[in-house]
Amino acid sequence: MPYTVAVSFDQFYSSINLSGDHRTVANKRRDRLVSLLGNHFEILEAFPSGSISRFTALSGYSDVDVMVVLHFGKHIKEKTPHQVLKSVRDALGGYRTGVRRNGQAVTLKYETWPDVDIVPASRVSDNGKFLEYQIPDSNTGSWISTNPRVHSADVEAASRLRGPNFRKALKMVKWWNKAHSDYMQSYHIEVAALHAWTHAIDDLSWALFTWFDKAFEVVKSPLFHDRGIVDGYLNYNSRQELLKRLESAKTLAGSAWYATYGENDDHKTAIAKWRQLFGGSPFPEYG
Repeated sequence: MPYTVAVSFDQFYSSINLSGDHRTVANKRRDRLVSLLGNHFEILEAFPSGSISRFTALSGYSDVDVMVVLHFGKHIKEKTPHQVLKSVRDALGGYRTGVRRNGQAVTLKYETWPDVDIVPASRVSDNGKFLEYQIPDSNTGSWISTNPRVHSADVEAASRLRGPNFRKALKMVKWWNKAHSDYMQSYHIEVAALHAWTHAIDDLSWALFTWFDKAFEVVKSPLFHDRGIVDGYLNYNSRQELLKRLESAKTLAGSAWYATYGENDDHKTAIAKWRQLFGGSPFPEYG
């Protein structure tokens, strides 16, 4: 049982961090599914695109995201997003499949973690110069511009500049999100982190407060990153509810930070506040 905030954070991080063994299982499932799809489609490239590949995933929660770039003329031209997703789902009919709730991937369900999300995509070029990928959104019937490799490079660069606490704090924020109804998508949390943390992170307490403070501001209006909108999944009501939760978390995080670094050096109170913010266990109790 910890007596300081620093030890509390260390124990908390150990509980939520994704180990290397789990990444091995995830990679095997990814490679198997891409091989199966190759029997039905001409695949131009396939690569991991989610938080597991960026080392920002939570243990037991993050799915394996795989972007599969299909030949446009053979598999995507004149087809709707729904039709493209259905064709991928049908090709993997031997598995338990369904379309993810955001309408942008085909989800492969397994009895044990992790599930796998296959995201079909096409390349967009101009005079032979690659510009972006487009992925389907069956909920809106539209195609979304994206380039996950750019975002992964941004996260890696931020981690080098901000230090190892960058990914630690990021995973802690993701746990807060899970503990409070999962209102934010993982990608949105990561983009907010790129805005919030502009210097080396020496103190996790202050970094977490800073993230909630900055996220509260950026969620007020649409957020764009790498040629696309980040928070298009939010409607008016969900955005307002998320703002309430961010404001409450910001206040609690600020109070927890002050309890440690203010006049009283009160780690017991600070640990109780952080535990409340993160929804209780696995954040440890004082003592």
